[in-house]
Amino acid sequence: MVDWTDTGFLQALLISIIGISISVWWLSTRILSKIEEIEERKSRNNSEDPPKIS
Repeated sequence: MVDWTDTGFLQALLISIIGISISVWWLSTRILSKIEEIEERKSRNNSEDPPKIS
């Protein structure tokens, strides 16, 4: 089992949790930014294309 009184372990655990949280936050912002960029590009391309007549 884990010795919860070991300060070295608790310090490493806290640093790991903070690091993982920052990584997840950074990745989610990047992904959401890219999705928004793609949607803007699609809407811009749709508005610039003249309607096609079949």
